[in-house]
Amino acid sequence: MIPRRLVVLVLGAAVIAAGLASSASAALFFLFKPTTADAGELVTVRLGGTPVNFTLEQREKPFRNGIRLYLVPSGAAEEVSSRFDPRLHFIGRIVPDRNSRGIVTFRVPPLGSGAYALASWCPACAKNSFGRTFFVQTVPKVSRYRRWMGLRVQMPSARETCPVSETGTYSNGLLSTTVPPGGVLSTRKEADGLSQKLGWLPHRRFPDSLAVRGERLDAPSPPMKVLGVNWGYASSGPGAKGSWASAVKFPSEGCWRISGRVQDISLSYVVKVVADS
Repeated sequence: MIPRRLVVLVLGAAVIAAGLASSASAALFFLFKPTTADAGELVTVRLGGTPVNFTLEQREKPFRNGIRLYLVPSGAAEEVSSRFDPRLHFIGRIVPDRNSRGIVTFRVPPLGSGAYALASWCPACAKNSFGRTFFVQTVPKVSRYRRWMGLRVQMPSARETCPVSETGTYSNGLLSTTVPPGGVLSTRKEADGLSQKLGWLPHRRFPDSLAVRGERLDAPSPPMKVLGVNWGYASSGPGAKGSWASAVKFPSEGCWRISGRVQDISLSYVVKVVADS
């Protein structure tokens, strides 16, 4: 006769094993379409298990908590352990439906050419992942989904033509700015550089301040100088929306990539900087 204590231990082990198997089967993974794109082109990310032709209109309520998505250079993927790592670039938020199906379409940010992995922040995943909420997707050596699990970004050369970002409101869903017509940013010429103010509109209030930087893409140059970043309101009242205004100074005309970051949210765009005549 098997001792009762041994039966309990065996049953307990079986329950734990079943729980681990359940967690593994519910593990998140994401697929890109297409898997190669130029900066500025549209790419769709879908949760594993979501049909290829699935649309937002096909989602079934209730919706689950949103998952933030980021691109990270593949060469740094194993080193990144936090959503606040500056090597991450936020691309959007995916909201699964009741059946864990979800998609999001984003515009590829103007990142350096190369291979990128996908990272995610999923607060609701903590209960099934021993408290973990941040994940970097690894590409298995053998998987039928392998070819869709990474993204290769192509950044056009800025030496011949400046690859300016799309004109108008430029947004990643949580932070937005305005790209001037034709991607041409007019500046005021001063003795020590070219000055301008850049606006940034958050889609929710952040307790931290915004960090802004700029780098020239078409020629060697000192970085853009940030003179100050101020928070303010364009109107008063309970519905008033606040925004940041960053006073900057460029050392020269040319093709510039400008980036703003607050907490884990980053937004980058490219403009051609010219001096007012």
